[in-house]
Amino acid sequence: MKIRVLFVDDNAELLDIARILFQQTDPNLELVVAESVKDALNILEEEEFDIIISDYLMPDATGLDFLEALRYAGDDIGFIMWTGHSREEVVIKALNLGADYYVLKGSAIREQFKAIHDIIRKVIDNKYQLKQQTESRGIPLPVASEFIHKLSHDLTGILQNIMGYATLLEEEFDKTYIQGITRLISKLSDRVKQAVADIDEEKLIQQ
Repeated sequence: MKIRVLFVDDNAELLDIARILFQQTDPNLELVVAESVKDALNILEEEEFDIIISDYLMPDATGLDFLEALRYAGDDIGFIMWTGHSREEVVIKALNLGADYYVLKGSAIREQFKAIHDIIRKVIDNKYQLKQQTESRGIPLPVASEFIHKLSHDLTGILQNIMGYATLLEEEFDKTYIQGITRLISKLSDRVKQAVADIDEEKLIQQ
C-alpha cells in the first residue's frame, strides 16, 4: 500500500536526506516536502496525504500553529511533530492538539528516520483497522464517516497520546515534569472511559 507523507521543515538539506533514507527504508512511501507552513498548506489544498511530519520552529509559523490550523479545519490527518525543542508546554500542547507522536531530534539521523518510519506505519495501520472495523458493522456511509471521525478523535488519538506520554517518560526528565505527565495520563484515561460510554450510547441509538 502506497503511503503519502508530507514532510515540513525549513532545512532543505534535511529534507534531501529524508528523501534518500525513506526511499531506502520503504519504496512504498512517497515523500513530498515543504520548506514552510505556507507551502505545506498550499500543497494540502491540491493533494491528499496519509500523514504529516513537521518541524516545530519555522520562519513563517510553528508546527503547533500548523497542527492547530489543521485540527480547526476538521482535518484529523496523522501528525508527527519532530523537533529539537523539548519544552514541556510545547510537548503538552502538541499532544493535546492531537499530534500522534512527538519525536525529539537526535544526532543518529539514520536510526531516527527508521524509528519515524515505524511510527508512520503504526499510525496508518491503526487508522486503517479502525475504518475496517467500522465498515464491517454495516453502518450507513454518512453515519460511518461521523463515527470514524469520533473514534479517531476520542479513542485512537487519546490512546496514541498516552503512548506518546509513555515514550516521554522513558527520556531523562526531572521528577516534577514526570509527575505532571502522570497527571495528564490520568486525565486522558478518564477521557477514554467517557469516550467508551459515548460509543455504548451510540450503539443503543443505532439499535
